Amino acid sequence: MSIEFIIAIGIMVLALVALITVGILMGKKVGSLMKEINSTQTTVQDQINHFTKEADAIKSTVDHMTTQVDGMAKDVAVKQTYLSEFTQTTAAFGESINDLKQNSTKAVSQFFSSSNKKAPDTPPRITKVGKTALNMYQNRKKRTKKRFSFN
Repeated sequence: MSIEFIIAIGIMVLALVALITVGILMGKKVGSLMKEINSTQTTVQDQINHFTKEADAIKSTVDHMTTQVDGMAKDVAVKQTYLSEFTQTTAAFGESINDLKQNSTKAVSQFFSSSNKKAPDTPPRITKVGKTALNMYQNRKKRTKKRFSFN
């Protein structure tokens, strides 16, 4: 064998050893880099899941609050109708009381002016006040029944 051939084989062996060494070093670096990439992906996915759960919790809380507000709005509407009915009935009752006040002196003077005449059992204004009071009682009774019924 010639010396050139031995030098060529030596260079080839040294090149092959250098390539294997560089390959092993690169493999270790790429392996650690891949581990870091996988760790980062896991961390990112955990954060995504965490914030998704937080967003769902906030959304469900907002939905619950919206439902409560809708229920309150309906309750307010019902109470406004009750208040309107009560105001109308109170106004009618007040008018009846005013009429009764105005006509009470007339009724008393008629009662004492003629002792022969029989006074009517119920003057018409008192009947109107009584009917208004009865209507108020019946409306209140209906609303109470409606409010506490389980249907």
